Amino acid sequence: DPLLMLGKPKQLTISTGLDALSHALESLWNVNANPVSLVYAVSAAREILQVLPDLANALDDVPLRTRMAKAALFAGLAFSNTKTAIAHSLSYPITLLHKVQHGIACSFSLPLVLRSVADADGLCREGLSAIFGEDLRAGSRKLEAMLGKLGISTDPDSYGVGPDEWKGLVENALSGERGRNFIGSKEALIGASM
Repeated sequence: DPLLMLGKPKQLTISTGLDALSHALESLWNVNANPVSLVYAVSAAREILQVLPDLANALDDVPLRTRMAKAALFAGLAFSNTKTAIAHSLSYPITLLHKVQHGIACSFSLPLVLRSVADADGLCREGLSAIFGEDLRAGSRKLEAMLGKLGISTDPDSYGVGPDEWKGLVENALSGERGRNFIGSKEALIGASM
């Protein structure tokens, strides 16, 4: 019910919206991706990318809240088919150790994960191209710019995570249950971080 979301603060709106975006994107770069999850993920991600920046500046706009609620629902349907992947796996220790809000912790790495799968094929490529266009590296830059407009840094150091810790977090995240859902490689992910 989007009316229940009216009056929620800007930071909570951004964080939960970005968590939903992460749900959608992570269902695409996922070993469990399927045609059903792809349809929901693409619809959700496109809508969130369009609506969230406007909603962040118009918190009591019922039509925007309604669109965001529907997009979050579709993102939930996408990842209920696949589970989450590497960005969520990375987020858990960042939230626990550095007290970063969950939605921020699982979304600030999305542009670098997108860069790391820029050469993917199959359902991942189909879905990401439908969202960001054929040039996924350019799409990564657009996503990074959108996060910046929302006040979200994509630099792990901004959250107290230095380069050595980050590399360790990436390696550990890949070995966890959610990390094993990720279609990408450790080398590409670490390379995209540099």
